[in-house]
Amino acid sequence: MPSETADRAGLDPELINPRVEEFESYLPPRLLGLDGIRPVYEPRFVAAADAPLEDEELIIGISLEGEAKAYPITVLRFREIVNDELGGLPILVTW
Repeated sequence: MPSETADRAGLDPELINPRVEEFESYLPPRLLGLDGIRPVYEPRFVAAADAPLEDEELIIGISLEGEAKAYPITVLRFREIVNDELGGLPILVTW
C-alpha cells in the first residue's frame, strides 16, 4: 500500500519499495531533470593507433565476436550513456 509521503512527493506508488518506510533518505538530490544528460546514440570510432588517448587514460573496453571497442571515461564523465552495437548485438555502455 502506498504511503502518504509517496503521494505528497508525487512519486509513482508502483515505484516505491514497500519495505523501506523512509524512502526519502534513499533518494539522491535531483540536480538535473529526468533525461538531463543526453546519451550518445551514434558514437564514432577510430583505429586504436589513431586514438587520441594517453597511455594511462581510463576506458571501458568490450570485446565480442572478434570485434572490440573502447569508451574513454573522459567522454563518459559528461555523457554517461552510450547506445551502441557490437558483434551485431545492441549494447548500452554506462559510467
